[in-house]
Amino acid sequence: MPQSRYRYTLNERVEDPASWFYTWDLADDVTFASACDFCGQGEQRITYGVHRSDDRMQVCARCAGRYPISGAIDGLLLDVRTTRDQIHGLTARLKQQTCQDVIRQVQTVSPDPALEEALVYFDRNLQLSPLRAAIIFLAMPSLPHPVDVRIFEVQTRSNAHQEEFGSLDEAQRRAVWAALSPQQRRRIASLGFAPRDAILRQPRGKRRPGVVPDTISPRMAVLSDAASPQRQPD
Repeated sequence: MPQSRYRYTLNERVEDPASWFYTWDLADDVTFASACDFCGQGEQRITYGVHRSDDRMQVCARCAGRYPISGAIDGLLLDVRTTRDQIHGLTARLKQQTCQDVIRQVQTVSPDPALEEALVYFDRNLQLSPLRAAIIFLAMPSLPHPVDVRIFEVQTRSNAHQEEFGSLDEAQRRAVWAALSPQQRRRIASLGFAPRDAILRQPRGKRRPGVVPDTISPRMAVLSDAASPQRQPD
């Protein structure tokens, strides 16, 4: 019997989500250690500040997309779509800036000249190819503070990027594998390129006998499709 999805209950303090307003303050937790005050879900990267009178909370992207939280600029109340567009833009800019900052921090602890090219590539694509991701990810443990590699999107959709992943050595594959979504992992594994010790998550209801569920947390939920701040990984 397939396992049940986790269900999150709205905090009773919230009452009507529409009575809350965005502060437009966003927090980017590169360790995915934050939690949502609305639903209680942990392992959050981006959280959004909201307030109602003097009460303050931080909400996750899932709740930001699910509930009609209000927004106002210069005293002008925005409709839900405009509010989500505003959150979308702020989120995209924050994520881009965070990734750029992390690459620059890695450059200060690693002399590898390929990091400069990787930064230029990210600036142009807002994603990393498998080889460029491997170069950055293998240097990240030298940073003075932890950073989860899942803050980066890695391209795997095209044949060229799949072959590039296949050309990586074992250590590079492991490093990049940690940043891939379950769907990307299945695609790479079907080509025979998965790291030797990889454990795959099977689609719900399609698990094969003897296959152990993936123990690595899946990619974090984003806003609803109309306001999604992330590009889909290639």
